[in-house]
Amino acid sequence: MPISSGLNQFKNLGKIQNSSTQDEIRKLQGSILSARVRSINQDGVGNDGTITVELLSEVGSSTTNLISNVLPFFPNFKNYPLVNEVVMIISLANNGFDETFNQSTYYYLNPLNLWNSQETNPIPVPSQNIKSSSQNKGYLETEAGNPNKPDSQENTTFKPGTYFTEKGIVNPLYAFEGDIIFEGRFGNSLRLGNTVPNDVASLNNNWSVTGSLGDPITIISNGLHSESPSFNSITEDVNTDKSSIYLTSTQQLPIEVSSQNDYLSYNTAPTAPNQYSGNQVILNSGRLLFNTTQDHILLSSAKSINLNTVESVNIDAATQTVIQTPELYLGGIETAQPVVLGDDLVNLLNKVLTDLEFLTGALQNQLGVPVGSPIGPTNLVAQAINDKIGGYKAELSNVLSNTTKTV
Repeated sequence: MPISSGLNQFKNLGKIQNSSTQDEIRKLQGSILSARVRSINQDGVGNDGTITVELLSEVGSSTTNLISNVLPFFPNFKNYPLVNEVVMIISLANNGFDETFNQSTYYYLNPLNLWNSQETNPIPVPSQNIKSSSQNKGYLETEAGNPNKPDSQENTTFKPGTYFTEKGIVNPLYAFEGDIIFEGRFGNSLRLGNTVPNDVASLNNNWSVTGSLGDPITIISNGLHSESPSFNSITEDVNTDKSSIYLTSTQQLPIEVSSQNDYLSYNTAPTAPNQYSGNQVILNSGRLLFNTTQDHILLSSAKSINLNTVESVNIDAATQTVIQTPELYLGGIETAQPVVLGDDLVNLLNKVLTDLEFLTGALQNQLGVPVGSPIGPTNLVAQAINDKIGGYKAELSNVLSNTTKTV
């Protein structure tokens, strides 16, 4: 049923004072009406998202028709409108329809895309027609920059929402043929896209250097970069967007990594991040945090796990750090030397010291000529060394690390 027809039927309700009112209500079931949002319930106590609306045909008139307690149409998808945005409402069954089938409830669909903007879509009203109401707090506010919005003269734009602030620097994302895009009001988005080689569409992108048209890519972005003017479309940029996740199939991304250490620990270095083309997941942000509350963090790789940093690699463990590997290199591969086994080395040195103790003991007690006189200076040297051997053994008992073990 056309919108105008639905509006006319709604206006007739106020003129009907007899039993035919229910007939008129039944006629409205399924009719789509267009209305401005006057208020929205977001008190967090069970009625979030219900709105009060004013029919567009009644804006500025002396007999305003308001519809209250209009419910969101979708139960599992929240895209609540802002005050002063426009929604479509429809009369359908309510939760008591099985008992009172003549009654119905109004539901609303997503805000209308009046200005083709993912940020805000308020409806302008002539300033002389704006009523005095607490619901219209922040009603008027001029806006410049969008060529689709009228000048602030007879017609005016007004502030959407109550505490919502329109930044005016959020560019819309460009949709290539076949793409599905979900955009928030704040520069956050999800693109279910594909490879589109440059110069095929009106805008280029930086993920289609490799692969073929139609190869899938999924991009989650938070804090998209902005370009001037803000109403022009843009595509995501892995280097300038604040936080992003890329799920690729064949694409090569020109990501600029922070560390440029050139993978010095490898004999054969991995492909550079900005040269790799294939299915991969890229997380890029100012900081990454991986945390578990009950179980492990497990990193598994078909090849290597590389930690490449501008500064240091730090590992803090409350109990122990275990590295189990057939070979372990510290400081490099080419110049690395094997480390000793502490227990075996101590046992060997103890044996050497015991033999040396026996030798020096024999030497210091050896007699010469005349009979019964010590042989000097061998006697004196042997005695001096023998006196130190007990200290050497004591020191050996402290050379083993209490924290670091190897095999």
